Amino acid sequence: MFEKRPKLFKNRDVLSPLFVPDNLQDRKEEVEIISQYLGYILDGATPPHLLIVGPTGSGKTVTTKYVIAELKKHTKALIKYVTAEGTAYQVATSIADTPRRGFGFMDVLDKIREKVQDRKAIFVLDEVDKMLGKDGDRLLYHLSREPNVCIIALSNRLTVMDMIDDPRVLSSFKPRKINFPPYNATQLIEILSYRAEKAFNPGVLEDGVIELCAALAAQRNGDARYALDLLGFAADIAIRNKQDKITEENVRYAQDEVEVEFIRRSIAELRENQKLLLYAVLTSNEKTPTRIYRAYNKLARQYGINSLTQRRLSQLLRELELYGLVEIEIIGRGRGKGVRWLVTPSSTIDDDVMLEAIRRSL
Repeated sequence: MFEKRPKLFKNRDVLSPLFVPDNLQDRKEEVEIISQYLGYILDGATPPHLLIVGPTGSGKTVTTKYVIAELKKHTKALIKYVTAEGTAYQVATSIADTPRRGFGFMDVLDKIREKVQDRKAIFVLDEVDKMLGKDGDRLLYHLSREPNVCIIALSNRLTVMDMIDDPRVLSSFKPRKINFPPYNATQLIEILSYRAEKAFNPGVLEDGVIELCAALAAQRNGDARYALDLLGFAADIAIRNKQDKITEENVRYAQDEVEVEFIRRSIAELRENQKLLLYAVLTSNEKTPTRIYRAYNKLARQYGINSLTQRRLSQLLRELELYGLVEIEIIGRGRGKGVRWLVTPSSTIDDDVMLEAIRRSL
């Protein structure tokens, strides 16, 4: 049963977004900036706090892990990487390696201090916006005041600092901001070519497969994860069909499967107010910000979520545009009459798929 299947893969794990390559493509500038800041630890100094932002699939996590892995070769400092998905207490226990029961929050902070002692420490908080959406301010408040601790916060949200309400945190957590722009098609081709060489046996990719995956991912806001998913699904389809090569046709079939999963995952990762705002865009008859604003606040009341100011709505709409879920057209009203916005759902994503994903995740 297992011997008859085509042997296309050499190492399928290489296509995982969790895989950290030994050579990064097209993030050399960002690697240099991050390593410059973190390199101060080699001089016995505490590096400045960093905030790394950019859309999903722009290489923030893999680049940070790459630099951290290199840094560990040169220092005995405490370096801890955690996904900050839970409450401040849950994230703190992950940093301290303590059980989530039996300790109070301040007890866990003492455990963190015991781990650090007189060493320098770097704590990487990936997806920090998820923690800040709960009660993450209080963890940042304490960690940012520790003299030997550097915090590296990662987020898909460009305006993540707006989630911090406590002025005491803003006074102590003043990170250097590093922006990761989306990948373009050429960069995605380089990434896929490198991964494909390590993932597949020689000669199994037909000409044009990598270029097609890159072009489709470039339309999805340059998401490298989407490109890797496409290539992996295309290989799965080829194996299912008992082919000895992966073709462009396999990629086209894979696109349907990956598309739906990509949209579901992207929407599931949105915050509640972003989901409701996207729902308002999808269901409003008129696509002006005023109409969408009214539709959102009506939905917010139904779901027990705070209403938005128009300024905040504009920020969230820009975030949804960044994620590739809506399109914003700015139309001039004429000389001296200003402009007006038209906000529409993405023209490359099926509305019903987005609506179904929102309803499933709310």
